[in-house]
Amino acid sequence: MNPSDLDAAAVARALDDFFKAMDLRTERNVRVAKRVTAMLRVGVLSLALLGLLMAGMIWAFTDRVRVMIDVLSTMRTEFSEMADNMSKMRRILGDLEQDMVSFSVVTKEMHVMRSTVAAMRGEVQEIAGRMATMSGDVTLVTGNVANMNQSFRLLSPSVSGIGVKVDRGAGPMKSFYNLFPFSGMLP
Repeated sequence: MNPSDLDAAAVARALDDFFKAMDLRTERNVRVAKRVTAMLRVGVLSLALLGLLMAGMIWAFTDRVRVMIDVLSTMRTEFSEMADNMSKMRRILGDLEQDMVSFSVVTKEMHVMRSTVAAMRGEVQEIAGRMATMSGDVTLVTGNVANMNQSFRLLSPSVSGIGVKVDRGAGPMKSFYNLFPFSGMLP
């Protein structure tokens, strides 16, 4: 055997070992690649599920936030109305306090009025006496008015007769108004 044959056989064995090692390495790389691919798929699927969950949570949160905004808006309106009502109540209580201060003045004036009414009682009795006298005078006036009424009844036929005579005397004037077209304008 020739050294070159030995070398060739060693090179062939070395190449054969190298190819076997490369095949083993390739198999290991393929196994690792499959495992990494499987892990990546699980990771991506997990991230997708996590993204969907986050989107759902964000949607639920925004829906609740809208409800909270509506509630807060209603509360703001109610609180502003309460503040307005409280200021009105303060104003009314202030007015009531001022009225209560003037109530003591009213009480004092009521005492003065009672004494004045007691003093007026005598004057009212005097007026009642005068009214009785006036009642008699009114009875006399009523009798005189009745007499005048009777006189007017007696005068009524005479006045009616005068009315008929004035109507007859106005007859020529009525025919004068009928002759002229502008007679409707005259008084």
